[in-house]
Amino acid sequence: MDLTANLYLLWPEFLVAGLAFVLLTADMFLPAHRKNVLPWISVAGMAGVLVFTVLFLVNREATSLYQGIVVVDRFSLLFEVVFLALGVLITLASVDFVRRYLSNPGEYYAIIIFSVLGMMIMAAASELLTAYIGLELLSFSLYVLVSHSREQPKSNEAGTKYILLGAFASALFLYGISIVYGEIARMGIEAPTSFQAMNTYLQMMSSGAPPTFLIGLALIMAGLGFKVAAVPFHMWAPDVYEGAPLPITAYLAVGSKIAAFALVLRLFATGFLPALEQWQIILAILAAATMTTGNLVAIAQHNIKRLLAYPSLGQVGYLLLGVAAMGLVNSGGSVTVLPDASNAVILHLIGYGVTNLAAFMAVIAFYNATGKE
Repeated sequence: MDLTANLYLLWPEFLVAGLAFVLLTADMFLPAHRKNVLPWISVAGMAGVLVFTVLFLVNREATSLYQGIVVVDRFSLLFEVVFLALGVLITLASVDFVRRYLSNPGEYYAIIIFSVLGMMIMAAASELLTAYIGLELLSFSLYVLVSHSREQPKSNEAGTKYILLGAFASALFLYGISIVYGEIARMGIEAPTSFQAMNTYLQMMSSGAPPTFLIGLALIMAGLGFKVAAVPFHMWAPDVYEGAPLPITAYLAVGSKIAAFALVLRLFATGFLPALEQWQIILAILAAATMTTGNLVAIAQHNIKRLLAYPSLGQVGYLLLGVAAMGLVNSGGSVTVLPDASNAVILHLIGYGVTNLAAFMAVIAFYNATGKE
């Protein structure tokens, strides 16, 4: 099999990675008084990749590459466009912050682009280890971005909390992958970490998923629960939102959640759907707890960042409810897929992203004008 046959379908990811290295190189060689062009190189580059991605992939049939490692389809195309547009907006929102506080702006903009690349990989992933690589690329980029206000103790504290709790959540996620891999490989199924292999395995288990597999599923759900800040895995969100630079707080609130739910939708709709009866009630409980906690605790907040952090938790609850409603368990144990639920989650994600980003842009404009939050 020719492994390079469909490599051209990954051109958007290659171009984004190349753009990040261009910015790092330009930052190294440009004199200080010329570095104000870097954000505009970043914006022009991401806008160009966005247009290229739409024109290049819009009419192509869904294609699974390299035994299901990644899938290029309309789902991944939609989210790649969203992530690139988000990268453009966050870069524009960061110009004033970078000009005032950072001496090497190319690093900052390049890390934003690397995080966009991580999100694109998450949306296209159809296999757990590929999804993990994308998730970690996004996470490590965000760890650095959150700590970028080095002169502010709150930013350093936020970065420390975020990386410690993030490392713990990543360990849970990876341990869950190893358990799922072991269970599926034991049955002799090819590509045991692919979402399709999980679906095949669960369909073979006529009496339901065994306890070992369910433990792996629970650990994966816990790791993803941290990434989307679902209760009770939300403890990092308010402190990190408060300590991070304002543009990065907006990025955390919008970008990381959309990317995580892009992965959750594909994983649960493709891989874990036959085990719907085992995880549906758990997601429903998490959704109810997240909605209630996020909206009630927001009432007591006095800092604008924390005030916006807690309602974003409530939005995560609404989205989890949509994921839990993606299927219906029939009396015979079979599962009926309800595509309207996943479509509703995608619509809510886009609407949430636009409106939440608008709120943060207003706060950023106020902060740039007054220096106060």
